[in-house]
Amino acid sequence: MSTYQIIGLTYAAIGVLALVVIPFEGTKKKTWELDRLFASNFITWVIRLLVGGLFIYSGFIKANDYTGFAYKLEEYFTVFGTEFFVPLAFPLAWFIAVFEIALGVALILGYRFQLVLSLTTAMMIFFTFLTGYSHFTGAVTDCGCFGDALKIEPWESFTKDIILTLMLIPLWFVRKSVKALPNEPVAGAVTLATFILFGAFAYYCRTHLPMIDYRAYKVGVDLRDCTTQYGPDGLPPCKDWDVGFLDEPEFDVFQGSTLMLVAYDLDHAPDKALEASSKLVQDLSGTSVQPVAFTASGSSTIKENKEAFSLSYPFAIMDQTVLKTIIRSNPGYVLTRDGTILGKWHYNDTPSAEEVQSLLK
Repeated sequence: MSTYQIIGLTYAAIGVLALVVIPFEGTKKKTWELDRLFASNFITWVIRLLVGGLFIYSGFIKANDYTGFAYKLEEYFTVFGTEFFVPLAFPLAWFIAVFEIALGVALILGYRFQLVLSLTTAMMIFFTFLTGYSHFTGAVTDCGCFGDALKIEPWESFTKDIILTLMLIPLWFVRKSVKALPNEPVAGAVTLATFILFGAFAYYCRTHLPMIDYRAYKVGVDLRDCTTQYGPDGLPPCKDWDVGFLDEPEFDVFQGSTLMLVAYDLDHAPDKALEASSKLVQDLSGTSVQPVAFTASGSSTIKENKEAFSLSYPFAIMDQTVLKTIIRSNPGYVLTRDGTILGKWHYNDTPSAEEVQSLLK
């Protein structure tokens, strides 16, 4: 049994206990005032800490990489035939991630508890529907609940949401007697500050790179092993690695020092970023660093951009999903030596030639 499953059983046990203790004690003492219900007060606090803490953790994982969460929302929009929502994927991903953290904080602090409990319950019902759909149809194999930090099966995610939803039911009995800690104004200020702080954090991670990289392509990974050694699921962690050079002399990107320019969609890559990449490659001319661009764009788009921005480096075609997974930037840079990732940069942090070479010493 995995750690995740043990935690899930613990949550379920506490939820069942709460469903027994709170109605029993409240009925016996003929009141729902928590000040007069010792056992109910204690277990209410436990539920608030567990559910609120999980919301904070889940929201933080999403905020750290809400680009990846936006990709998951786009997948859901496609599955449900609501592609017209795709342009809203990124702002929605940002809001859901940050709102989830703030909701968890508000639940723990007891701020405007009846409203917060209503919002939490509504969110859990919505998530339960999504994960249930994924489980029963197999249309989406990963809900993205915990990003790349924790991969769980659709049935595990669905079970998790059912348990969390049931854990909220006992709180409805005592919702009117939950008091804000230490008081409403302070709890409200902390909740608002949390929303603003993590909103800024999420935006920073979007315009640079995730502060914590949970993906298989993080710094220190040897791509030679990551793309060839099979895991428990019968696939390598860095799966679907298939490079096809486009009218260029082919070379082994896992040999020597390679600077990969990863741009899954050249049409949406900022002009200034492509101009900066051209300058960087020129500055690295004559060094041991071999530049190469990976993209999923078509040959005509590649040719247009090579001419428009004087891009002298070779281009190779890769799967778009793989490129989106390698780095959360379009374009982004990945520096490797003999297949081992030494550094990664968002185009907003395009490195200098000196910075690239310093990592190779």
